[in-house]
Amino acid sequence: MNAGGATNDHDNGATFGIILLGNTGVGKSFLGNILLGREVFKHECSPSSVTHATEFQAYAADGDSYAVFNIPGLLEDDQDAVDRNKQEIYKAFQQSPNSVVGFVFTGGSGGRIKSEDLIAFNAIHKTYNFKQESLVIIINDLPSDRPKTYESETTIKLERLLKIPNVKVCFLNHINTRDAGECEELCKELVEFIIVQCEPHIHEKVADIQLNVDVISQLKEELRQQERKFKREIALLTTKIAEIQRKIEADKLRRDQEYKALLQNMAEEKRVHEAEELHPKQLIGKLRTEKIADTHRYQRSSHMVQQAHKKKKKFFELCCFGGSRSQ
Repeated sequence: MNAGGATNDHDNGATFGIILLGNTGVGKSFLGNILLGREVFKHECSPSSVTHATEFQAYAADGDSYAVFNIPGLLEDDQDAVDRNKQEIYKAFQQSPNSVVGFVFTGGSGGRIKSEDLIAFNAIHKTYNFKQESLVIIINDLPSDRPKTYESETTIKLERLLKIPNVKVCFLNHINTRDAGECEELCKELVEFIIVQCEPHIHEKVADIQLNVDVISQLKEELRQQERKFKREIALLTTKIAEIQRKIEADKLRRDQEYKALLQNMAEEKRVHEAEELHPKQLIGKLRTEKIADTHRYQRSSHMVQQAHKKKKKFFELCCFGGSRSQ
């Protein structure tokens, strides 16, 4: 289907829309091409916007037909360009109100979330009231060697700054665009988040996009203040977690010591119990030994008495008979 050639869902023939939003240079056109599996949307390294008008291409997945929209970025240096981009965003939602929204943030600055991306999101979110089930935040072009805690910390940060609980966040690595395998893996990640995890939702415009170039600096400062507050809260939470962890470790040490002492007490009780069980046997043995000793003593005493009697008898015989013999 030719890009930009429709005005509504009936004309573009798609059941649902996939609307890729975000500022200039975040990679909307590139990701649209990755999702489609072909080079359709123009994208190149440029100091200014490459996409100037809303365009879409047909896409089919799991029996459903989609229209993948590529839309100009919202923020520009002059108000006329911003106002023109607002109209292009309106056009996309008019053409395909029943859509999934993929809002693209750049992660190419070492993974830091840019205030410009937050400002653009908040401005469009107030206009269309994005639903959690039909929205995915895409952090594009991330360094592959980012810290292990980056994704969890960034998700929490976005939930706070965007005021959307349980927001889905897709983290995409920087890839070699000439490597077909890496492009295919990137496509699988996009399909998982946009097609599998998201449910299309009808987006109705509830207000105009309120964004003036003159107040962007003020909005950036407000975001910086929010980020500083968020960092303080994270630091406080980290301290509390560390305290809780120390308490848990101390409790574990105490329980281990109590368990060790319990085992020692049980071992001692077992030893005493075994000793008590063996005591009667030992007593019998002692009594037997003592009885044998008594028997031996009795036998020795009897022998000595017998010997004494013999000596006494012999003495009397000597006295009596010996005297007679002398007379």
